[in-house]
Amino acid sequence: MSPIPSAHAVGFRKPIALGSWPEVGALTPFFLGTFFLAVYLLTGSSDLLHNGDTDLRYQTTQALVEHHRLWIDRPMWTDLRMHRGNGGHLYAFYGPGQVLLMVPLYVLGKAFAHHLSLPYDITTLYACRSLDLFLGALLAVVFYLFARSAGYTERISTVLTLIFGLATVSWPDAQSALEQTQVDLCLLVSVYAAWRYVLGDFARRRWLAAASAAAGAGLLTRYDFALYLPIILALPLAWRWRRQAGSGLLADVFVYVAGLVPWVLAVAAWNDARFGDPLDTGLREKTLGEPFLAGLAGLLVSPGKGLIWYLPLVLVLPWVVPRFYARCRPLCLLSASLVVVPVLFYSNLVYWHGDPAWGPRYLYTAVPYLILPLGELLGRWRTAGMGLRTAFLALLVVSAGLQLAAVSVTQWRFWYRLQAMEEHTRQPFRWGAPYYHYYWTPRQSPILIQIDDVYQIARLTFLGDTKYRFTTRPTAYTVQRHPSNPADKYPINNFAYWWVDPRHPLLGLRTRLGIAALLLAAALASLAAALSCAWLARKPPGESVVHARLITAGSRAL
Repeated sequence: MSPIPSAHAVGFRKPIALGSWPEVGALTPFFLGTFFLAVYLLTGSSDLLHNGDTDLRYQTTQALVEHHRLWIDRPMWTDLRMHRGNGGHLYAFYGPGQVLLMVPLYVLGKAFAHHLSLPYDITTLYACRSLDLFLGALLAVVFYLFARSAGYTERISTVLTLIFGLATVSWPDAQSALEQTQVDLCLLVSVYAAWRYVLGDFARRRWLAAASAAAGAGLLTRYDFALYLPIILALPLAWRWRRQAGSGLLADVFVYVAGLVPWVLAVAAWNDARFGDPLDTGLREKTLGEPFLAGLAGLLVSPGKGLIWYLPLVLVLPWVVPRFYARCRPLCLLSASLVVVPVLFYSNLVYWHGDPAWGPRYLYTAVPYLILPLGELLGRWRTAGMGLRTAFLALLVVSAGLQLAAVSVTQWRFWYRLQAMEEHTRQPFRWGAPYYHYYWTPRQSPILIQIDDVYQIARLTFLGDTKYRFTTRPTAYTVQRHPSNPADKYPINNFAYWWVDPRHPLLGLRTRLGIAALLLAAALASLAAALSCAWLARKPPGESVVHARLITAGSRAL
């Protein structure tokens, strides 16, 4: 077994870093970040009560800021997500990650409400729900850096990032205000840092420390982030072992584990403060138990939740993964593990679908690693077959259209229609993970209904077609099912953008439209600047060639 040559041995002076790029090219990630932030803020949702998980996290943040406590006095939901703990009070069972990041936004929302004479509850809700909009923009920036570190040029990395941010489920997921975007960001930062550590010939262990810190932040957000902890560490350890450089193995393990310890202790302290036991997370509902094959099929191919329908670009992967594997085998294997592991794990969960949510949200951590290999097609675009290019463009347009539809109308309109559809069937609608059964009924696919909802709302808004206005309860009330009326709580009769919100508007209509226009202008200007920087950036002599030699050398050994 021949050892992998070091970066110096193949002439690679140091891994790609901002400081080594031409000045123009170094601005590309900045403008990409401002572009996505402007787009995500522009399409921010007016559905302030979209998901009970976010509602309860918001209430925990509110209790922490206003009363310096972790328990909720009057929780919006009193199901198994709440559990009695210290002092006999009710606590939400979530990790502290999203709750703590909402704190500065909550305080900022209070300040805005005070100085602009706005309602405190609505303003702080909007402020806290904007967290994922900022994190989503940051996720796109990190993805760009990750693509660059994988050997793609500025142009390819820029186009790939635009695809990732606009034509994948990352966009509607950022609008949902669930914790998934934060988890995705923590994982991608950790993977990127570990990859940079490897590319730097293990010379800068601070990259490994950064990988550990980001992984710890992910664990603080969702406890099942523990799935990814060994995968991240496996990358530098496997590379060292294949290079026969085992002298640093123990040091790497020590740095990585030591970096996780403060985060683990923080989780233990959080649990103890709520339930008097460092190991008690408050989770009381049954988690495992879904038949594996049923969960696997549901996550990947079911009409209601299959990943291939919500992210149709994955259909191109068979034509690009072999080339990605041949060029960058270590990163390809790492990406594959980050896709396969969550699929296998969540297939066993009773709550595998993650509803109510757009698509299989628990698999969204895998999206960056599914999109990254598409750069191989972009890199040989002129020589690729016409059929492949046509199929890719068609899937790209379809995927982008799906995400736009998802952010344009609240998904609670789908739930309203689903309740009405199932009212007079053998299995009437009932809330709760074990009772949802629409996943294998094509006509009840959220994708099809969502597209139709956009059409209906457009007719209602622009043509005044009132037959598409839903106001009455979609189902008959029964004590057993407790069916609520989405029309009373959610903006199901309007486009879901905050600047057209008629239910609880912030500021006057003209002011909101003016802010929306400024965001649109900022998005267009940032996009033009990002593309200009990417296309005008001067490639350093030999950089991509030497970088490819380093990655290929590692690929042959692994």
